[in-house]
Amino acid sequence: MKFCLLTTFLLLITQLSWTQNTHLDYKRALKIYNLTSFEEQFKTRRINDDTTFNGIRYATTTLRVLHPTIAFQWKTSKNNFHEIELTNLILSNLDTKTEFINDTTSSNEIIAGSRLTTMLISIRYEYILNFNKSKDTKLVPSLGFGFNPYFSKNNDKPYVSNIFPTTEIYTGFRTFINPRLTYYLSSKLFMDLNIPLCLFDTFYFSDRGSNPSISLAERRVNSFNFNPFPQLLSVRLGVGLKL
Repeated sequence: MKFCLLTTFLLLITQLSWTQNTHLDYKRALKIYNLTSFEEQFKTRRINDDTTFNGIRYATTTLRVLHPTIAFQWKTSKNNFHEIELTNLILSNLDTKTEFINDTTSSNEIIAGSRLTTMLISIRYEYILNFNKSKDTKLVPSLGFGFNPYFSKNNDKPYVSNIFPTTEIYTGFRTFINPRLTYYLSSKLFMDLNIPLCLFDTFYFSDRGSNPSISLAERRVNSFNFNPFPQLLSVRLGVGLKL
């Protein structure tokens, strides 16, 4: 009886070892992604200190078709994955000027323009729950749970006197649920397609203005924002290399 039970156990272990997905048999991988995204953002700015609100509403729509990122992936003891990605790293200056040219006096006058300094850093951590672990198939569906902290600073210094310098700072994080499909091309290379769905975006916003027509307190706006299901759509397509 004991011999039969031992034989059955050994046969079961052997069968399980045969049915493990060998494509998941690696510890680490390096990925290069292209992140295509569409986002809408809105903000308002007060322009006077009257009891009635007068202000300007800004709407920004961003479509990024080509946005390369880099990620590193490592496996857990349960054949799932951790992944960390450098989503954004930007430090830039944008200088724009519009000048009025007077041929009579041979002089130029700046009528519009500014110097915009931008700093942005954003990273993503994701825990990836794999399916088809016990089937030796090249196509592996999975579900990711992501956390994306970010910091952004924009310093805008206009060249004309009737527009005042402003500084905006965003510090926050987003959470995602991320359906994934991975296709293993060879023993070393694989493709990864995923569609991050943003559950919420929460951030602390600081706005510093220099308009002397409003009070000092109103030139400094601080707010905490929580936006469930923001207007953010994205698709990530990548190539991975097993290490």
